[in-house]
Amino acid sequence: MRATTNPELAAAWATVPEVAKAQERHEAAVKLRREFPLRKPPAEALADVQAEAVAAFSGTGKWPSTFAKDAAKAHADALVWEAEALALRRLEDVTKAAAEDLRDSLSVDVLGYLDSRLTEILEATRSAGETLGDVTTAEQAIEAGGDVLDAWRRLTSLLKDYRNVRDAQWDVLRAVAGMEDRSRIVRWRDAGHGEVKDVRVDDIPSHILSVMRSRAYTIEYLVWLARSGSAFVPTSYDDLEFAVSSSTEPVAYDDAGPLVDLSPRVLPERTYKPLNTRRDPRPYVD
Repeated sequence: MRATTNPELAAAWATVPEVAKAQERHEAAVKLRREFPLRKPPAEALADVQAEAVAAFSGTGKWPSTFAKDAAKAHADALVWEAEALALRRLEDVTKAAAEDLRDSLSVDVLGYLDSRLTEILEATRSAGETLGDVTTAEQAIEAGGDVLDAWRRLTSLLKDYRNVRDAQWDVLRAVAGMEDRSRIVRWRDAGHGEVKDVRVDDIPSHILSVMRSRAYTIEYLVWLARSGSAFVPTSYDDLEFAVSSSTEPVAYDDAGPLVDLSPRVLPERTYKPLNTRRDPRPYVD
């Protein structure tokens, strides 16, 4: 989660304030670590005291009487500094992991909110679309005037809301996905997936599919989508993946007639009659 200018995304994340609180704690931990003063680690601090003593002896011929005290203090102070520096680094890692885990676990709620917003937008679109009739351009709406022009203006506003919902949808899905899944999400988005479900790609009009792929949304597209009744916001990566598979996998047909049971049959055990090997007692006569 990060700062955004998308009102739909901001409103969606606001439905899970726990995520915002966890993010704030992580940012506070980052600030603490960055503001923590830089100092030398214990080994270097001790080496500096040793170097100073050696230099003093080389110059005066006398070993500093306070060497042990100075060395102990430098090493102890550096140990205290290092302990806090490591703790702050650990704090940053822990709060980051906590914020990400919470964000991932609650992303379903965020995407569910966006799906409800999509439903609201499309319900308003259907109503305005009925008033619009066959009008498909701003010029036609201006020429018609009255309720038609009002409906066009309403749809223009709804189109902006729709774009924000879709941008928020992809932002959240990418945010909670791993690197490999994130790449797939981008490819699926660019192929036009994630807009409708239970509709095969081959059944979507080409000009509508073109809009899905380019995301250059128009009022005509918005009205079509509202009338289709198939629009959705995926609530997870798995939900999106299932929708992609359902819309692209070929339909299987059985052209070979009725199914034949090819499972092995169990046959009764055979019984064999013994061969008659008894010789005829009568003598052989040529």
